[in-house]
Amino acid sequence: MTNVFNDQKRWMQACSQTIEGFNDVQYRLYCRLIDEEHGELQDAIATDNSVEQLDALIDILVVTLGAIVSMGADGEAAWNEVLRSNLSKIDPETGKVIKRESDGKVLKPSFYIGPELEAFVNPEFDRYSQEQRNLRPYVAENKDGGDF
Repeated sequence: MTNVFNDQKRWMQACSQTIEGFNDVQYRLYCRLIDEEHGELQDAIATDNSVEQLDALIDILVVTLGAIVSMGADGEAAWNEVLRSNLSKIDPETGKVIKRESDGKVLKPSFYIGPELEAFVNPEFDRYSQEQRNLRPYVAENKDGGDF
C-alpha cells in the first residue's frame, strides 16, 4: 500500500520544495491552492461532471497534504490520531454510529474521545503569530489566483 504522506513529499522534492520544518511561502501557496481546488470542485458539481469532481477531490487531497507538510506537522501521526478519535464514535454494543436524522451527520456520543493533535504541530509553526497565519481575508481578496 502506498503512503500518501511519503508520496506527497516525493512530489514536493521534485518541485524543489522543502519537506522538513515550517515553510511560510509554501504553506501560503498550498492554502491558496486548497481554495482554488475547492472552486474547481464547485464548478464540476454545477456542471454535473463526475470526472472533474473526482479530479478536484483528489487535487484537494494533494494540496492539503502539501499544506500539512509545509507547516512542518507530523501528518501521518495526526491522521492516525484523528482516525482513532473518529472510530471512538462507534458504539461498542451496536458497532454503529449515531447519525442526525435530518442530514446523516455522525454525532459525537458521550463516549467519544476527541483527538489530541498538539504533539503533531511543529513548534516553529505554533510560534508563527496568529495574525500571520490568518490567511482567510487574503485568500478571499485574491480569488483571481494572485500570488501571496
